[in-house]
Amino acid sequence: MIDRAVSRRAFLKTVSVATLGIGVAACQPIPPLSDGEAGPGKVTAAQVTDPESLRAFVLGAKTHFEAITDANEAVKLRARLKTEGDWKSGSTFLIFFLSNGDVFMHGNEREAEDKNLLGVEDERGTRVVEELFAAAARGGGFVEYYDEGLKTAYAVEFSDPFTARRFVLVGGYSQDVSHVPVTIADLPRPSVTASEVVDRETLIAFVEEAGRIYTEAVLTEGGSALAGVRNAFRVEGGDWKSDSIYLYVVSGGGITVFHGSEPFREGKPTDMTRTDSQGVRFAEELIGGARREGRKFLRYHYDNPAIEGDEETGSPKLGYAVSYQLPNSDQKGVIGSGIYIDEDDE
Repeated sequence: MIDRAVSRRAFLKTVSVATLGIGVAACQPIPPLSDGEAGPGKVTAAQVTDPESLRAFVLGAKTHFEAITDANEAVKLRARLKTEGDWKSGSTFLIFFLSNGDVFMHGNEREAEDKNLLGVEDERGTRVVEELFAAAARGGGFVEYYDEGLKTAYAVEFSDPFTARRFVLVGGYSQDVSHVPVTIADLPRPSVTASEVVDRETLIAFVEEAGRIYTEAVLTEGGSALAGVRNAFRVEGGDWKSDSIYLYVVSGGGITVFHGSEPFREGKPTDMTRTDSQGVRFAEELIGGARREGRKFLRYHYDNPAIEGDEETGSPKLGYAVSYQLPNSDQKGVIGSGIYIDEDDE
């Protein structure tokens, strides 16, 4: 929620005034707001001061997000949730949970999006996220929890209009989860690992196997395997990342959804106008080419972290990318990688 977390006294007073008829720690569905009260879409994050304004904030977010009809707007949502404004104000923010407890989007901590929080307990042993899921399943409800004092969260179910994927949308949950380990999928060993990519043929095998695994994760019910797969792709020295060999994934709407080397790019639009020191528009030619043709090779120059002094000119690199079809959409995502090569290599 917020540092302005609702105290027990304020919570009980609000409940009494609103005649919600719920106990201090009960998580019952909340009846519709009465005439004259704040309704969905009328309360921003900065205006959340009590349970009722919190509920209006979350329900307004649900209504707004379910009304999005532009896929490009939908993929920009992750960045918007983290930006100070209507959906985030200090420690007041939103969280999207997948049905298995994985954090799909977190308005405050990108690192939380690598984790499953279903088993997290508060200071008094309450499994908060489980309680939030139960409240959402009953049509929406409040949950009290303790994190350096009493706090109140509100949860409701939410349906993605593009994929029909079900989420639990939560506002008011701000517990420290830095101690929770990231979820890493136990993937089968690929025929070519990142450390074994040495030429064009091994690069093809590496990327295409990664593309198959990632596509299967996208198609898994609710996309529930995605976080674990991306985290497995991120492990340095693992099967999918070794020094300068890493993977990246760009959504059909042009958002970088995963980058094994530069995670600061995740959740942001991919700059398709980027050029290398030779004037090659490598993003458009490689990613755009893969979308149009299914797969694409490109020789270009890019900063090699293992080489000092090439920050401006870049070093020769051979990139390879393949596209995959997004479910329930005519758009294509792209997954790719690359290998640094000698100046004279093709």
